[in-house]
Amino acid sequence: MTVTTARFSLAAGACALAGLLSIPGASVNAQQDPAPQFLTTATQLAAYTQAATRDLNYLPGEVIVKFRVGVSVNQQARALSSVRSRPSTDRLQWIADRTARLMVPEDPDSIAVAANLMRQPEVEYAQPNWLRQPSSVPNDTQYAARQWNMSLLDMPRAWDINTTGGAGVTVAVIDTGLTSVNATYPLKTWNGTAIVTAQVPVGINPDVDAARIVGNRDFVFWTGPVIDFNGHGTHVSGTVAQSTNNNLGYAGIAFGAKIMPLKVCLSFWDIQILQAESGVTGYPPINVGGCPTSAVIAAVRYAADNGAKVINLSLGGTDASPADQDAMNYALARGVFVAMSAGNEFEDGNPVTYPASYGKLVAGAMAVGAVGRTQVRSYYSTTGDFVEIAAPGGDAREGGSNGVVYQAGVLFSDYNPAVVILPRFDRYSDVGFQGTSMASPHVAGIAALIMSQGVTSPAAVEALITATAKDLGTAGRDNLYGAGLIQPRTALRGFGVLR
Repeated sequence: MTVTTARFSLAAGACALAGLLSIPGASVNAQQDPAPQFLTTATQLAAYTQAATRDLNYLPGEVIVKFRVGVSVNQQARALSSVRSRPSTDRLQWIADRTARLMVPEDPDSIAVAANLMRQPEVEYAQPNWLRQPSSVPNDTQYAARQWNMSLLDMPRAWDINTTGGAGVTVAVIDTGLTSVNATYPLKTWNGTAIVTAQVPVGINPDVDAARIVGNRDFVFWTGPVIDFNGHGTHVSGTVAQSTNNNLGYAGIAFGAKIMPLKVCLSFWDIQILQAESGVTGYPPINVGGCPTSAVIAAVRYAADNGAKVINLSLGGTDASPADQDAMNYALARGVFVAMSAGNEFEDGNPVTYPASYGKLVAGAMAVGAVGRTQVRSYYSTTGDFVEIAAPGGDAREGGSNGVVYQAGVLFSDYNPAVVILPRFDRYSDVGFQGTSMASPHVAGIAALIMSQGVTSPAAVEALITATAKDLGTAGRDNLYGAGLIQPRTALRGFGVLR
């Protein structure tokens, strides 16, 4: 098997893809509902293309601005008049209290626009709209063969303690999505010579109980059901809560928990379809896409307001974002634990990763680094004083194709943008990824197990995970592993729930 590097990288960075064991696909039914409305305009699509072409880490012409308390509409207008194009307040799309997404395509230098707004007395902060990039021993057929990560964490004995697998807890996975419907949609795309309408089948992962997919919402593609056109969110969701002990595929850490898939990231096929629906011909850059901060913070707030008790953020970037910090604090104040990938840029200058670096400032949000099969830091895993804990993320240098993290995922050959013209998203297979994106959902899953035992405080969940971690590297907390490798069974026993 050949392990390749994915072109679209959230915080997963060097994601390895592999399609091996075929899992039966979901049935496809004709779509009967009214046609959903697309959420991204032609102007915004052009911004994504420009970002990919110019290698920008933000959407040109978009700024997130938060006004100070008590600022009136007239005062907002005065602040906006300082921008060269003099936008009206109609250009503000509100995403939180006093916080809005400002659309100024006439002023594509978002960094300069944000810097100018920061000088206005009515503004608390302004920033570019940064693009973030995405067991009882079970009888699941691939558990013994592939899921070294579950054995490394001694999950079978942890599941002996928490036999319900986190039932009663909802985990929000803020990512590329998790397909929540079996249907066929007529969607426009480019076939190399013309825009055509293709019948695109999509299907629910057969190794995820559809009844446990709740509250799904798309913040970037359309108003219809969530569809994962990339595969990243599906893999992450599988680690958190893929069905377990069902004689199929793979196991998930909190197999009894509910998954709330919130789509905030666009990738190649999202952009290709949206572009064609807007009448734009041709193919977008193959690396187009990302997760705009505006969508991420809206999703975090939505999760906190709609019953999620755990949030997983397997995405990030290298630019500070006070809007991210505001959203995190909003979730924590509502009793939601947050797990975040620490980043995959160790060999690319090892920069600080956001929003993960905000975790060290608060109790109840954790930045997660990655280890491979031998419990050694994965070569890509970013280090720093913000790394709080480590979990299996995989390391292909250590074990080749056997060293990555496997879950059931959308069959890559069905939608590989390098070769496929008319994609489908209803067939599933083995998919191996590596990255801190893969490490973070292990922590989200453990948090769900702990919360299902009655721990309601995010701070208490973090304290328990930290106190029971296996120390790795330098004695005590260090910048490679934080407190060490998560120990699910010890954490659950430490809560005094062994029975």
